[in-house]
Amino acid sequence: MLHQMETHPLRLFFGLPLPSALREALARWQRNHPGVEGWSRAEGLHLTLAFLGQRPEASLQGLEAVAAAVACRHQTFALATGALGTFSRSGTTRLLWLGLAPSPALASLAEDLRGRLLASGEALDTKPFHPHVTLARFRQAQVMAMFKAPQAQGFNVDRLTLFESHPQGSYTELRSWSLQGL
Repeated sequence: MLHQMETHPLRLFFGLPLPSALREALARWQRNHPGVEGWSRAEGLHLTLAFLGQRPEASLQGLEAVAAAVACRHQTFALATGALGTFSRSGTTRLLWLGLAPSPALASLAEDLRGRLLASGEALDTKPFHPHVTLARFRQAQVMAMFKAPQAQGFNVDRLTLFESHPQGSYTELRSWSLQGL
């Protein structure tokens, strides 16, 4: 009698990894706020383009085909960090993020990816795309005024990545697709 190995679903999302220099700069900025708990791990800082949620491992092939088709239609582009923000409307927050300067290239990539995923029958979080890097998920609400935005930094985007999300805020890059060079 054959015993089939049980596979666990993967928690997946498409995103853009941040360059190591930017992740290190943000980690230094986080360390300048001692006593604050809930910072995102520096090695996992990224920009989410499309959150897919739980998927069986068998879905990877279809997701890879969508990503390959999207990546070949977009050129590398420059981004810059922007202002701090939160999704709350009060002066306190439990989630702190770093926004990005407006970028038509980023908006186009996200729209193309999300549209292609939906057209291929993939379910995804359809909240409007709001480009940001999550810096912290605070256990206790923090006063927003205590945080000054880190110094703006520019960086280049040259690949689209499929990530697996793990407990405790760690991520694995499963596969990346190069954007077309300029």
